[in-house]
Amino acid sequence: MIKRISKGYQLTIPADIRKQFDLKIGTPIDIEIKKEEIVLKPFDAKKEMEKLFKEADKFPRHGLSPEDLEKMEEGVYE
Repeated sequence: MIKRISKGYQLTIPADIRKQFDLKIGTPIDIEIKKEEIVLKPFDAKKEMEKLFKEADKFPRHGLSPEDLEKMEEGVYE
């Protein structure tokens, strides 16, 4: 599908695509550059958080309490 960029550097997403992906005014869109392509994807915050937590599970736990972290931030070490 070929579209033209409008005067304000805007691109209109055709209605059939908006319906297929349930895009509404204000829907966040993730824009990625992959080699020579511009990729637009609906941004799903819940899915991104799940990926982030899954990735974080690969790292060992530190065993520090919130209080320990606050002390470290303040520069108070025991």
